[in-house]
Amino acid sequence: MKKLILVMLVAVMVLSLSFAKVKITYFGDNQAQSVDAILTQIFNQSQDDIEVEFLLQSWSTDDKHTALVTRLGAKDKNPTVYLGDVIWPAEFGAAGWALDLSPYMTKDELAKFIPGTIKSCTYNGKLYAIPAFTDGGLLYYRKDLLDKYGYKPPTTWDELIKIAQDVSKKENIHGFVFQANQYEGLVCDMVEYIAANNGEIINDKNEVKINTPEVIEAMQFMQDMIHKYKIAPESVTTFGEEDARQVFQQGKAVFMRNWPYCNSITNLGSSESAVKGKYGMVPMPRGPKGKAGAATLGGWNVFVNPFAPKDEKEAGVKFAKFLTSEVAQILRVIVAGNSPTRVDVYTNAAALKANGDLTTYYPIMINAVPRPVTPYYAEITQILQKGFHSVVTNKSKPADAAKQMEAEIKKVYQ
Repeated sequence: MKKLILVMLVAVMVLSLSFAKVKITYFGDNQAQSVDAILTQIFNQSQDDIEVEFLLQSWSTDDKHTALVTRLGAKDKNPTVYLGDVIWPAEFGAAGWALDLSPYMTKDELAKFIPGTIKSCTYNGKLYAIPAFTDGGLLYYRKDLLDKYGYKPPTTWDELIKIAQDVSKKENIHGFVFQANQYEGLVCDMVEYIAANNGEIINDKNEVKINTPEVIEAMQFMQDMIHKYKIAPESVTTFGEEDARQVFQQGKAVFMRNWPYCNSITNLGSSESAVKGKYGMVPMPRGPKGKAGAATLGGWNVFVNPFAPKDEKEAGVKFAKFLTSEVAQILRVIVAGNSPTRVDVYTNAAALKANGDLTTYYPIMINAVPRPVTPYYAEITQILQKGFHSVVTNKSKPADAAKQMEAEIKKVYQ
C-alpha cells in the first residue's frame, strides 16, 4: 500500500510539473490599456503552457533604452521579451543583448514583411528582432485651408514655404510644426530633409558623409524655416511629437511633420479634435538636389532576451512571433493606428475599414530611409542631436556644425 501511495504521489508531481506554465515577462508599451497589453491578455488566454507578465515601460525612448541596457548589461534574465526601437538591433546584436532569431524565421516568413523593416532588424547577417509595426514621417496638412486658398499639398521645399507663409498669415496660425527638441525626434526629422536632398550621414560602407553640400543645404533649410522664413515658431526647438500633435490638433498650424499614430480616433480623428475631417497626409517634400521626398524609417521591433533560461527563451520566441503575426498587426491598426510591417495587412479588409489611409502609407513605408545602421548609433545620435540642435536654435552655422559632427563621428569609429 505504501508503495502504491508513493507511486501515486510521484505521478501527481510529474503531472503537475508537466502542466506548469512557463512564466515569462514582457517590456511592452507605457500604458496598462495599450494594444500591447491587450495582445498580452489575448495570448495568455490562448495558452495552456505559457503565461506572460506585462511590464510597463517609460514613455521616453531614451529611458527605455537606459533601463534595458542596465538589465541586459548585467545579464538579467528579465524581461524575456521586449519592445525596442528600430535603431537598436545593430547595437544590441553587437553587444550580445538580443537573441539571434534567424533560426526561428524561414525565408517564406521573412518575405511577408516589408523588406526595409527586416533589414532594420538585421546586423551582420543575423536577425535580432522581428518588426512589430513601422513608422515613416508624414506631412500632415490642413486640407480645408489649402482648398480655401486654392493650393495643392506641397511637393518641394519652396512650395512648402510659400503655402505656409501665405495661409498662416491669413489665418493667424503657425505655418509648420515639427520635432526640433534636442532628442531622437530631431534626428528623424533632419534625416528626412537630408535624404530628400540626396544626402546621407553615413553610407553603407560606414564612410562619414555629413560634411557635404547636400547635408549642409538641408540643415540650412531647417534653420531657415524657423529663423528666416518664420513659418515655424521658435518654440518648435523644444517640441517633441506630442507637442506638435497638440498644436496641430487644436487647429493652430497649417502643416505638421509627424508619425502615422497621429491619424487615429484617439488623436486627430477624435471628437475633441479641432481638425477632425479637415486634414490630409502626403509624403514629405523634396529638396533642390533630390528626386523625391523621404520618410525616416521608424517603428518598433520585438526582441528576445538571450540570457533567459532555455524554456523561457523558447516561450519568448513563440510570444514574439504572436506579437508580430498578421492578426496582431491588424489589431494594432484598429486599436492604435500603427502601420503594419506585414505587406498583406495593407490590403486587409478589417484594417482598411479601421484606417483607409493605409493605402496612403504603403508607398511611404516601403521606401522609408533608415538612420545610420551601426553598433555605435547610441554614441552617434548624441553627436547628431547636439549638432542639429545648435543649428535649429541658430547657435551654429550649418557648415560649421557639419564639420564638427564629422570630426566627432570619425572619432567614434577610431
